[in-house]
Parts: sequence; C-alpha cells; structure tokens
Amino acid sequence: MRKVAAAALAVPVLALVYLPALLGRSLVARGVLAVGIAAVVGIGAIGFSRPTGTTATPPSVPVPLTRAAFTTDLHGGQAPDAPVTVAFSTPMDERSVAAHLGVEPATPVSLSWDVSRTLLTVRPTGAWDTSRFHTVTVEAGALAETGRPLSTPVRAAFLTRAATAATLVATEVYGDRVKTSTAFELTFDHPVDLETLRGALITQPAVGGTFERIGRRAGQQWRFTPATPLELDTDYTVAIAAKVRDADGAPLAGPVTLDVRTTAAPQVVRFRPTNRTAAVAWDQTLSVRFSQPMDRAATAAAFSATAGGKAVAGAVGWAENDTVLVFNPTANFGYSQKVEMLVSAEARSAAGVPLPAATSVSFTTAPRPAPRPAPPRPTVRIPTGGGAIGSSSWAAVESYYLNLMNCTRTGGWVTSGGDCSSPGGRNVAPLVMESGIQTRVARPYAKLLAERNLCTHFIGGNPGDRLRAAGYTGYNWGENLGCRSGDPYAAVLGSHLFFQSEASYNGGHYRNLMNAGFDRVGIGVWVSGGRVRLVVDFIGP
Repeated sequence: MRKVAAAALAVPVLALVYLPALLGRSLVARGVLAVGIAAVVGIGAIGFSRPTGTTATPPSVPVPLTRAAFTTDLHGGQAPDAPVTVAFSTPMDERSVAAHLGVEPATPVSLSWDVSRTLLTVRPTGAWDTSRFHTVTVEAGALAETGRPLSTPVRAAFLTRAATAATLVATEVYGDRVKTSTAFELTFDHPVDLETLRGALITQPAVGGTFERIGRRAGQQWRFTPATPLELDTDYTVAIAAKVRDADGAPLAGPVTLDVRTTAAPQVVRFRPTNRTAAVAWDQTLSVRFSQPMDRAATAAAFSATAGGKAVAGAVGWAENDTVLVFNPTANFGYSQKVEMLVSAEARSAAGVPLPAATSVSFTTAPRPAPRPAPPRPTVRIPTGGGAIGSSSWAAVESYYLNLMNCTRTGGWVTSGGDCSSPGGRNVAPLVMESGIQTRVARPYAKLLAERNLCTHFIGGNPGDRLRAAGYTGYNWGENLGCRSGDPYAAVLGSHLFFQSEASYNGGHYRNLMNAGFDRVGIGVWVSGGRVRLVVDFIGP
C-alpha cells in the first residue's frame, strides 16, 4: 500500500516536468489535469497521516506567582540607603535570580534572602541616586529551586527623595559686612552626622574652629565657631565640601558657599578745631568725626578734653548717624589756654571694633583782648511825665543798647562795666535798627509796661500781633524784655548781662540775640516812676 502511495505522490513531480507541454493544450484539458493531481496528492497525504509508535515529554510549567508578583510595586520618597524587597510565591534559585536581576539606573547592589528563599532584599552598596526613578527587575526565565522558570518579570519601582539641601549664614551681620566675632550656622533639611562635617567646612583664608549641634531638629542645625576672631576688612569664602553625606549616605544637593567681608576698624577722620589751631573762641564747641558709626557709650567714655592741663567738664552728644561726637563744655576754656582733645583706643565702632590707636590734637584759645572803651553815655534828663513816643527822651539809651547787643552778637563779650571784650570773630552781620518797629511797636509797648508797672509779652496779644498791626506780617520774629529800675543805662546794661549769661545753657534771650535769621530790630526804652522797661523786637526777612 505504501508503494502505491509513493508512486501516486510521484505523479505531481512528473506533471511538473511535462507542465510546459500541457500549457499549450485547451482550457478543458488543463482543468482535468489539475483535478487529477489534487486527488492523487490527497490520497498520499492520508496515507502518511496515520500515527506511528512515539514517546512524549510534558511541557515545563512556569513558576506560579501571586497576583501581586505580576504588578509593579511603586514607592515614593524612598530614602537613598533604603533596601528594596521582591517577593516570590515559591523558593527561588539564588544564582539564577542574580543572573536575571537588573537595576536602572545602574547602581551597585548587594542581594540577600530570607530562610525561605522567597523574599529577596536588594540594598545599594552606597546609596541610590537622589531625586531619581529606579527600577529593580527580575526578568522572566529566572529559575525556582524546582527548575521551573518565571514566565513574567517581577519589578519593584521607586522614586528616591530629593537630595539634602543646606543653607549657610553668618550669625553677626553689620550692614553689608560681618563682624569679626561672627560664627557660621548650617541648616540641613535632613539629618547630617557630625563626623561627616568635621573638616568639611572650608574657609579661604583658612580658619580653625569647632562644630556644635544647635536647635531642636536633631542633626540638622550646626554652628561653626572660629577659634579666633576673623581678620578686619577681609574677604572670606566659606563652603561645605562635596564629600559631606547626610545620615542616609547621600551627597548634598549642590555646592553650598557663602562670601562675606568683615568690618573695618574705625578711624578718626578729623577733629574740630583742627590740630594746632590758634585764637580759638573760649566757648568753642568741640567735635570728632569718625569713619563709621560708633558705639556711643564706649566712645564717649574714651573721649576727654583738658584746658591748661585740667579736665574740662561737658556734655557729649551725637550727630550724623553716630559718626560725629559733639562735646559742649559746661564752662569757657579761658583766654590763651592750650586745649587738648583725646580719643583713646577704648573707643569702639557700633560693630564692636576698637579704634586701632589713641588719637589726639591740641589748639589754643584767643588771648585776652585789650578793653575797648564803652560808648559815651550822653547826659540824659529823666523826665517825670514821659515824652512823645515818636521822639523818645531815651533814644540815646536805645542806641547804647544796640551797641551792647551787636558786641555779643558778632562774637564779643560785654563786661560788667559795659566794655566790649574780644570783638568780632563771629560770621554774622550786626542788627540794623528798623525805625518803623522802634516807633510803632517797641516804644509804645515799653511805655505801656512802664506806666502800668508790668513785665509781660502778652498785653492785648503776643509780639507777632503787635508787629502785624504795624504792617510787619512776616512769621520770623522774636522779642526780649528787660524790666528794671533806676538809671536807664545801668538798667539796660543789667538786662543785657542777664541775656548774655544765658549762653551757658542757650537760653531764649541769648538765642534771639545770636539768631542769624534776624537782620533788623526795633528797640524801645521808657521810664516811668523810676521803672525802666526795655523792649527789643527782632524780625527777619
């Protein structure tokens, strides 16, 4: 039977040999031939399909896994040194799993198993990269202990937390600089081991110091205190070395640096009066200008002044943002005195930096001037009933008082005898008598005060009201009153000496005398019943 079938199967081969000749025949012949060939082939195929005696091997069965093993295990915020576990439903062959394990991105890892060989722990030998997505995959084909392969990959995926960030600041800042006594504080957003910080703070120029833990967040806040103060007026760069690792073994997020400049030492810029100045006024205010704001208490204690070798008492004030010390003596220095000013090295800037060295100057006060004869006193008849206001009987006394007032105003000093001592020296113009104020304001008011035996600025209003009623409408005005009795010359001299004595505390009468904002004055003197009244009205432009 097999031979018949073999012969039959040879027919198609022969047909292929003679196929070109057959193609030349009619369409009907071609159809018949095709049907015949198909029948023969079909019979041969049936003959060969009959089974023969064989043996078979059952197919391998993949390792059965739990449903969770076929899903990707996702984690977020993974610590850089945290291990990853992969669970299997049957004990696995360690070598085969290791051969089929992959990590992305590539990271050196170590593998360990539990006693059942079903739980694999994958640990980084250093640390996972921070802020990266990682996958640990056991590919299909890894073998169980029975020799059966995985049919599906097993994968653990996780995102590591961000790298530890750090801030670095100076503890003692002054303006745009730092004090020489400053320390530096480091703050991390994850704990950092102290051992990793030792030697990791780099300063240029180099500075030694110590670290200490501060704050309530364990391992996250540290202070570095230099062993010695920093150099004055020097640039420093402070940085955390790249080798620093956080408590999880991960590096910092990036370079951490701080550039600072220390404060400079204060300097004395100038004294007033300047060194070796001569003929200085005996009541001169003293001052010292510094290059930067100063510590008020320390610098005031470091300042001293002497006149003729004796300490000068006075009050210290400050100006121009604490850069100028002003010293007002409580008494005059005296004539022809050598005055010395000293600022010791105990003076300190507001930043706490001492003056590099003591600094001093000296000057001399003006000598005593030769007395200048007093203006002659005209003989004045003191009428009992007064006189016409416009042509006062005491006009000469008014002129005499104008001379006394301008002596003091221009830098002189009126003595008890009426002399003008040390005239001039003050850069201010003398006052000019304004006849309108004299005849329409000052004299009438002096007459009113003398006749009523009063001494007040406020009869029928204030001085400004009286000036405006006379046509003087400016706001810059002042008024001094003298109320005495007896000889009118002695009375106005006594009043002026009183006004002049207010220089020691800058009293109101003295301020009116010396006010450079006044340029004109009206003076009125009136005597009634032995009572002498002096009215001085000042105005400015």
